[in-house]
Amino acid sequence: MKNIRNVKSQISFYKKSYASKKLSKKISVLLLGLPLLVSACGGTAASTTSKKTVYFIFTGYTPPYFAPMAQGIKAAIKHYPNLSLRILDAQGSASTEITDINEAVAAGAKGIILNPVNGSVTSAASNAMSKGVPVITIDRDLSSPSARIAFIGDKDKTLGFKQTSYGLSWLSSHNIPKPWHVAILQGTLGSSTAIDRLAGAMSALKPYIANGSAKIVLNQSANFDTATATTLMNEFLAKTTNIQLVVAGNDAMALGAINAFKSHNITPGKSVVITGADAQPESLSAISKGTQLDTVTHSPFVEAFWATEAMNNYLSSKIKPPTSQFPNGNITIPMTLVTKSNVSKISGWGTPSIIPPLPYGKSKSYPSK
Repeated sequence: MKNIRNVKSQISFYKKSYASKKLSKKISVLLLGLPLLVSACGGTAASTTSKKTVYFIFTGYTPPYFAPMAQGIKAAIKHYPNLSLRILDAQGSASTEITDINEAVAAGAKGIILNPVNGSVTSAASNAMSKGVPVITIDRDLSSPSARIAFIGDKDKTLGFKQTSYGLSWLSSHNIPKPWHVAILQGTLGSSTAIDRLAGAMSALKPYIANGSAKIVLNQSANFDTATATTLMNEFLAKTTNIQLVVAGNDAMALGAINAFKSHNITPGKSVVITGADAQPESLSAISKGTQLDTVTHSPFVEAFWATEAMNNYLSSKIKPPTSQFPNGNITIPMTLVTKSNVSKISGWGTPSIIPPLPYGKSKSYPSK
């Protein structure tokens, strides 16, 4: 800024002391040089203004599954110098997320990568789309596909079916006496993840319930949270410990259930088994030890990485997921059932060492680190 003041001082001197055309030209030259000096002193450079700002608005860092999303999007954005990133944490509040979406649009966002708290944010996302701001959802989806250009995540009904089916097959193969009492720990009520995982679990349980082999004795939300799951299960176990299978909608709740059983001097893995999802590092350790039966990977890191590539495809070339290959713009992340037999091959949160390319448009594989 000192340089700017020096220039202004020189201009003032020339104006007061001289009137010749030659000196007027000299003043013009000095004036033309001011923008460069302003830029050097912290003004907005052309390279900054040309970047397109993309907002990542997500549920937040709790439960812990969502933190790798933020890591994934930060890693991906480095490969796209034409994009700049802003991250907004909704702290699990749908109303906060709606405000964040509206503020992003008002601030001139060029795109929004959205991890919806629940379906109630659909209207805000649809409003963003109507104003020319493309929305891509990850992990959780909106109530209407028209409110976004793509969804990147797992097939939660399939995931719920996988984790539950393995638990039921384990009870059968180990000749656990019937009827099996089943406790279901649902995720955040109203979220597409919780709704679809419960539907998948019920589809696996339905024939067992019909023939009298299984009975649901608890079916409540623990909000995808370890502490909430621990409290809920402790309260239930105080009444009865006659449970053979716990189907937890994520690993955070599975870990809570493990804590509750241990506090009642019951070690899971013998007369009761617990299933989960997400490949949370602590759950991978629990599977190795035998206190958790299974989990299912669907990497949040990959979800966020692919969403960044998808947004770049759209902003640079208007490329969207081809409907013939991806109906309703749904792009499925690879999922793996993790048990004691393969847990040693799985990394935390299911993050692969190499991120595979987005399965459409312009993309390529990158190391995850």
